[in-house]
Amino acid sequence: MQPHTAAVVIGVDVGTSGVRTLVATAGGNVLAEAQAALADGCAEGSVHEQDPHDWWRAVCHTIKRALHKLSAEEPGALAGGIAVTSTSGSLVLADSQGRPVRPAILYDDSRGGSIAEDLNRGLPSADVRFNSSYSLVKAAWVRQQEPAIWGRACCLLHPADWLTGKLTGQFETTDYSSALKLGYDVEAGGWSRAVSWLEFSPQLLPRVVRPGTRVGGVSNQASEETGLSPGTPVLAGATDGVASLLASGASEAGHANTTLGTTIVWKVLSRSKPRLAPGMYCHRHPGDLWAPGAASNTGPGSLRCDQAGMKAREMDQHAAGHFPSSRLCYLLRSRGERFPFLNPGAETFVEGNPSSPGDWYAAQLQSLAFVERWGFERLEECGVPLGEIVFSTGSAAASPVLAQLRADVLKRVVLRCRYPTSAFGAAILAAAEPLYGGNLMAALRGMTCVCERYQPDRTAAEQFEPIYHAFRAACARRGCS
Repeated sequence: MQPHTAAVVIGVDVGTSGVRTLVATAGGNVLAEAQAALADGCAEGSVHEQDPHDWWRAVCHTIKRALHKLSAEEPGALAGGIAVTSTSGSLVLADSQGRPVRPAILYDDSRGGSIAEDLNRGLPSADVRFNSSYSLVKAAWVRQQEPAIWGRACCLLHPADWLTGKLTGQFETTDYSSALKLGYDVEAGGWSRAVSWLEFSPQLLPRVVRPGTRVGGVSNQASEETGLSPGTPVLAGATDGVASLLASGASEAGHANTTLGTTIVWKVLSRSKPRLAPGMYCHRHPGDLWAPGAASNTGPGSLRCDQAGMKAREMDQHAAGHFPSSRLCYLLRSRGERFPFLNPGAETFVEGNPSSPGDWYAAQLQSLAFVERWGFERLEECGVPLGEIVFSTGSAAASPVLAQLRADVLKRVVLRCRYPTSAFGAAILAAAEPLYGGNLMAALRGMTCVCERYQPDRTAAEQFEPIYHAFRAACARRGCS
């Protein structure tokens, strides 16, 4: 199928630390980009919240900037669609007008841990195991701890859902990847037993659609605030992990993708839905595949740079000569980990004294690669078939030093496409219906292109092996295994 080439599409990704908006063609060329930082909000101990209005201001700002750049690059280009992606498990409670009734509770907020335990005890052992990263658990926490606020809520949404509502003026829809952590069973096509067990009112639950489904058009008010034309098609988004999976280029069973954003997110494409262990979940992929995976609280967002004024790329180069590092560490921005182990009380640890800033940074990068390997091993233990190729997405995937390190630790080929970001995945979702006749896999294959390949070095892989096992032992000593 030949895509329509006269229009462009817009992808928006709302992450923990910032918003990225890009404009792409049907052939996958990015014509304009804009970014805006977000304040971390309230992030202390087990609490992590942000103001949704800050997201909307940043989204409006970046769309306007991107459209301004587009007008200089391609005067008269028409936006054929827009889609928004966001973090998985973050919760927005909105009133009947779509106004948030409290700050959003982010994915790594762990206050609902005891509620998740109660929920798991009340459900059959074969059901999905819940933890505090689920928006369903966060909603139950608000109902228990903030009954007055709960009484004002009319809809349970995720960040992408709420922002889609800001674009269309209709706050009633989610996509089935975001809905997964709200208790939606995509295989059964309905809300799970957990939702019934919690006795949530059906009126609170959003309508669930397939990612990439048209849910409305840009309203007049949103047009004034963003610069988009009224009526511009708005397509349902997805979680950042699913959007990254689309942008990664992974398209066949056995292909894996690791998203290296603020956190680490794993996805593996599988022909069948495996039986997963606690901490894992399984998304439905548009290509008649399943995408079992998981997400960690650690990741590139937890890296610490002790060299003032030095950027990550410079630190990568300083670290390059210090692999493998005998220093062991596990980095967390706040207390608690959800995968590859579950421990609400887990905290950052460091073993050994780094000999230099470069050695310290090498130990941190090495820790990320070890956690990535650990996560894939846990998925394999559940019968998820992992092939020889791992695609990479997220901002940290651009680091050649980290990419080669990961290839050596994983003992697999690491690939990176041209635009391996959640925002580009959102653009693929935005393009499928208006530009590819509703064929999302055609949009995926037509818009992605591999540009970097890293082969594992056998000697380096052997050197990392004993240190990896020492890392696992250090975690186990702290009850993290």
